[in-house]
Amino acid sequence: MISINQLSMAYGEKLLFYDVNLILSSQSRYALVGANGAGKSTFLKLLTGAEQPIAGTLSIPKTASVGWLKQDQFRYENTLIIDIVLQGKPVLWQAMQEKDKLLQSDLHNEKNINRLGKLEEEIARLNGYSAHALAAKLLMGLGIQLEYHEKPLSTLSGGFKLRVLLAQALFQEPDILLLDEPTNHLDMESIESLNSALEKFTGTLIFISHDREFVSSLATRVLEMTPDGINDFKGNYEDYLQSQGIG
Repeated sequence: MISINQLSMAYGEKLLFYDVNLILSSQSRYALVGANGAGKSTFLKLLTGAEQPIAGTLSIPKTASVGWLKQDQFRYENTLIIDIVLQGKPVLWQAMQEKDKLLQSDLHNEKNINRLGKLEEEIARLNGYSAHALAAKLLMGLGIQLEYHEKPLSTLSGGFKLRVLLAQALFQEPDILLLDEPTNHLDMESIESLNSALEKFTGTLIFISHDREFVSSLATRVLEMTPDGINDFKGNYEDYLQSQGIG
């Protein structure tokens, strides 16, 4: 659950929203709607902590994790696809990388042996020994065949690259997942695959999309952004459009 109290945000002299009070429930899929420049992407950044409000508070339980689908595939062009997904859990990834380096070092060194034991305990605690299987399952579920998992991301087309980044975000097993225009530059097959994966997500999903069909099929609630605040419409997107007199 996300609790928002008297939240206000502005850029320069432009007020984006004012005195917002909301409770966002778990296991709901929220579509953020509003005019261009209304602050939709800024609202997502507030949820991640990348931006700070000018007033008010936004509270997420300390035990809750936040996943954010960043469309930054260019930084991964030369990285193996399976490794991109595993990097979704940075602590686990770092432990696995350090373990691999130690296994190539002098294992007669007592310090190295002790460190290796601690890393193995850490990896086990983080379910690291089943991580490759989970990452592969996520990729397969998104249509990335096994033959590509050990190849660099550059071998895939744009739509499939985004699927890999989605697998990375889902691998985090976040309680809250944020998506900003996830269907941009995707073909129909990729959009359908993305939609199918997100329908199975059991946490809180908050997303922005200009794809009406995608929003209609996925959203269970609508957050309408206006200069006066953010209205929580307790219905799906088609219900929201009808309430606005939009056919």
